[in-house]
This record gives sequence, structure tokens and C-alpha cells, in this order.
Amino acid sequence: MPNPTEIVLCGLDGVLALIDHRLHFLRNDEGIRDWDAFYAACDDDMPNLPLIQRLNLAREEGYPVLLITGRNAAVRGPTEAWLARWNIGHDGLWMRPADSRISTARFKIEIVERHLAGRKIRRVYESAHQLDFARWITQQSIACTLFGPNQGNGAAREILDLRNIRHACGHITLYPFYGDDDHAWDDRCTQLAQNSCLLCQADALDVERRQRHAQARAAAHERGLPPLAGSDRQIAWAEGIRLSAFGAIDKVQQWVDRHAEAAQAEDPDHWQTVTQGIARATAWLEEQTDARWWIDHRQGIANHLDAGRALLSAVAEQEGYF
Repeated sequence: MPNPTEIVLCGLDGVLALIDHRLHFLRNDEGIRDWDAFYAACDDDMPNLPLIQRLNLAREEGYPVLLITGRNAAVRGPTEAWLARWNIGHDGLWMRPADSRISTARFKIEIVERHLAGRKIRRVYESAHQLDFARWITQQSIACTLFGPNQGNGAAREILDLRNIRHACGHITLYPFYGDDDHAWDDRCTQLAQNSCLLCQADALDVERRQRHAQARAAAHERGLPPLAGSDRQIAWAEGIRLSAFGAIDKVQQWVDRHAEAAQAEDPDHWQTVTQGIARATAWLEEQTDARWWIDHRQGIANHLDAGRALLSAVAEQEGYF
């Protein structure tokens, strides 16, 4: 492999390969992530031809192009065939091992640290959805060009272009435009430019998420709930879920208070069973300090009366309180 002073790194999914057609395997109403099907459909990816031209030109000028992807190595054969079909020259291909549970960002960082130490990286081309890796790369003072999602109709290759968009935050993102409706591309460019880039949007969401976490943690402390156990990310997520759950339980208790006198008069024994079941189910939920438990049971948890009733009933039935 050539070994000049500088090298170029490039991602695959969402960078060289446009993957819109298979995202439904990961993003759907059922919340199912079928990674095997997602990777198996890579053979039908559209190529980012303008970027391919750039990379091939870089190799002609003597810069090796190394591909690093979080794509499962189980589809190495189809991946290499796809690269050959579209004449994508490269001098190395790292794929995440089939049995690896490591995140895409961590995998790519380890490749750079372990295998490319001492090599000068001229530029990195990466998907704007791989923000953790992109952020790490820029922290190493390495130029990183982010690619946003395809902005064309995704159904035709007759017209293609690569547009530089300077976002309202000042950052620049490259977007591939494919399809046969180029008359609408200028309008789309204007829309994209009016918003922050995906990296800044992610940072803003992270700030908002931390604020919500702090508010939920303060509310839990005020209520006397015990601290949650788990990773920082799990706890941040679970705090909000738990807060919604106990907000709904408060609404159940308010309903109990409003109907207590009439219910007690009508059937005191039944009403005592109901109120005791609610109290025991509430106490049981207060004892659930595993953040993972709240995340796993988040479906149906919401801050309203019906959700609170359903949650308490499910716990009471599970634990035999009624």
C-alpha cells in the first residue's frame, strides 16, 4: 500500500453509500431494529458519485484512501463487490467485526488510534449522523467534512450534484442531491441554510436533555425517591420516564381523594382493597432503582390519569396486591 505523508479517511454508510432505502429496518412505528436486514440490503445502495470522484482524484494525486465503517463484517463480500461495481478505489477497508458490540464511534476511534498512529490524516469524510466520531476527529485538529442525508427523490440517477450548505450556525455540510427534480434543489438548499447543522442540533438537544435530567433529578429528590443506578446515559433517560410515571400516580391519588367519601360509603371493604393496592404498588415502584427497568418498561408510561391507573394496576396484578 502506498505510504505518502498524508492519508484520507472515509466512512461508508451515509457517506459513500446512500442508505435511505433501508432505514425503515431501523426506524419504524413498531420500534424494531433489524440490523441483519439493514446490512443485507446494502447491495442496493445508491453511490455518492461526486464524492467517489473526489476520492479517486485524491488517489491519483498519491493520497491513500482508507475506508472505516461500522457496517457488520458479515457483509464484507457484498460490500467489496459494491465498491468494485462503482469503481471506488481504496487502499484499505476496516469493518466492525461481526460479533462486536462496540459502538460505531468507538470502533472508528480505536482504528485511528491503534492502526493509524503517526500517520497524518489529510481529511475525514463522515456522515453527519456519526456525530460522536466526527466530534472526536475535530478535537484532534483533523479536517472533517460531514455529509448530510440525500436531498433528492432517491429514485433516479439521471441528475446528481454535491452542494455545500453553510448553515445558520456557520458550519458547512456537504449534501448529495440525486434524482430528476433539480428545479427544487435551490429551494431545499435555502431551507437547509436557515437551520443549524446536524452537529449543532445534536449539541442543542444534548443541552436540553441535560436540563430535563437535572429537573427530573431535582423533582425525584424533592419527592424522596432514591437515586437510580446505571450508566449516566441510562439514568438521564430513566429519570424522565420515572418522573412521568409518578406524575401520573399523583393524578391517580387526586382521583382517589375526590371519590374517597362516596366510595367508602358504597363499599368500604372494596375501597380499602383498592387503596391498599394503590399504596403498595406505589411503594413497589418507588423501590425500582435500576434505570434499565424504567427504560425497558417505558411503553405506556405517561403523565396522565389513565396511564397512572394502567401502571398501578399492572404492578398490583403482577405482585398480587388486589
